[in-house]
Amino acid sequence: MQKEYDVVIAGSGPSGAAAAKGLVNDGLSVLVLEKKKLPRYKICSGIIFRKSQDITEEYFGEIPKSAYVTPELLKGVRFWSDSENYKDYPFTKDGCGAPNVWRSEYDYFLVKNSDAEIKDCHALTGFSDKGDCVVVKVHDVLNDKVIDIKCKYLISAEGGKSIIREKLDPEFEKGLKWFTAYQNYYEGSSNLDPDFYHGFLEPQYGEVYAWFSVKNGLQIFGTAAAKGKKIKPYLLKYTELLEKRFDLKRGKMVRKSGCIGNNMCPEGKFYLGKNNTLLVGEAAGFLNAFGEGISCALSTGLFAAEAISKGIKSNNNALELYTELTKRERKETTVSWRLGARLAGRDLMPI
Repeated sequence: MQKEYDVVIAGSGPSGAAAAKGLVNDGLSVLVLEKKKLPRYKICSGIIFRKSQDITEEYFGEIPKSAYVTPELLKGVRFWSDSENYKDYPFTKDGCGAPNVWRSEYDYFLVKNSDAEIKDCHALTGFSDKGDCVVVKVHDVLNDKVIDIKCKYLISAEGGKSIIREKLDPEFEKGLKWFTAYQNYYEGSSNLDPDFYHGFLEPQYGEVYAWFSVKNGLQIFGTAAAKGKKIKPYLLKYTELLEKRFDLKRGKMVRKSGCIGNNMCPEGKFYLGKNNTLLVGEAAGFLNAFGEGISCALSTGLFAAEAISKGIKSNNNALELYTELTKRERKETTVSWRLGARLAGRDLMPI
């Protein structure tokens, strides 16, 4: 690992990988920091929509078979207004469906193929803007030591909970509201069609929505609630529904996981960066309705790369360029939440 790079990226998910790929393609030196051991787990549906497929194939190549699960393709989303009535929303017009993957393998494929230098088990713990450069403090977790890395630009691809955003604008951070998502993975079976991703919209099952999918035979389901509220009552009601109405049979629990998110996305509270620091993906507020975030993560990562490359080569303001480049993406994200709320018949995140 060098002591100086053109760009340091915190986070190795799709937004970080896309930013790294775009920057490396433009001949810049790039370091990607990942606090966890790669490949790392990610709570996500793992559905690769058409936009994400197109970007992936153009910049990274075909998704490897090792990332796919059974069923390999999902036909669409099935939204249940109640336990008896639903409406299907196909992923593709031709009926072929969308790739169904493990995010750990998909994300690892992306970042490996970015051709950037990658350091896992290295966590960004702080940074300081010196005007002409940014000095990043990195904790080498395995060796328990702190390293200073110098760069021209810093990118936060940390996800919804961003250390970088919190330091850049503490007041913005104080104004955010948070929710907790929880998900179970069980061996077992059910009567729900495994070729669909299922969403249950009744408020009694969750404050955002409750979901169900099948990967390699695992029955995966979860729900969400405002931070500070008890999620267990929602989960118990939802589990009871799955067992009584859809004959869910639970065997061995393979995994349980959770994460937190905020109200940046549904309320259009985008935070794109400050000075020589840019934010991409969910860290910047890009996440589509019902939690689809891969497409906007990839797009904004590439936009940040383009803005920084032009900023370095032409001495232009990268943040201004990035703001302009993401104009359409911000509008599409906002519109998706409006449509989602209309579909659900309520605010998707009443926190």
